[in-house]
Amino acid sequence: MAKTCLLCGQRKGKRACPAKGAEICPHCCGTKRLVEIDCPSHCAYLQGAHAAGWEGRDSDQRRVLPQLGGLTRGQAELFLVGLVGIARIRLRRRGLVDSVLSDAVSALRKTVETRSRGVLYEHDVVDPRAHGLLEDLKGLWEERTPADERSGPDDRDLLPVLAALQAALAATIEEGAGATAFLDTIGRITSRIGADPGPEGRGAQGSGGPLIITP
Repeated sequence: MAKTCLLCGQRKGKRACPAKGAEICPHCCGTKRLVEIDCPSHCAYLQGAHAAGWEGRDSDQRRVLPQLGGLTRGQAELFLVGLVGIARIRLRRRGLVDSVLSDAVSALRKTVETRSRGVLYEHDVVDPRAHGLLEDLKGLWEERTPADERSGPDDRDLLPVLAALQAALAATIEEGAGATAFLDTIGRITSRIGADPGPEGRGAQGSGGPLIITP
């Protein structure tokens, strides 16, 4: 008789996990491998038929998760909203590359940082290709009120989110894995969480619930 899964303690443990030295259920194996489980490269469930949809996931987690460590839960949600919004922007801006995105994020971060000090000054981008993108980024976290006024998160929350996004971009660009490595990562992540990056998507999950990502 199969033992109870070591991780969830609810379902039957049907898969021998070499990282945990115990049996875990297929659900925990499928949702926690390379995320909460430090899977060895020789694990059978990272290969063959079980590996479908996992290509690039290890690098995706490495590029994003470290940046979430210093964020609060609310800030982490804003970070995810940003990822979904950027995935949506990419559909409209064909040819977008990581370096241009990084330039726009950097300019927006500087603007928010300056504003948080009580000075209103719009920092500009260096790359001319990032001008329109900067305007798109400014609206990612904004909402219109019934009075048709724009409102958004507190700068004290938005600033660390932008800093985390900029750090993730810088680290990915430094890898030299390709001009769109980070944008590709965003696409895979938003696809896995069921977010809708399409033109009509509003940054919500398929269920219409709030976006939540747990560091």
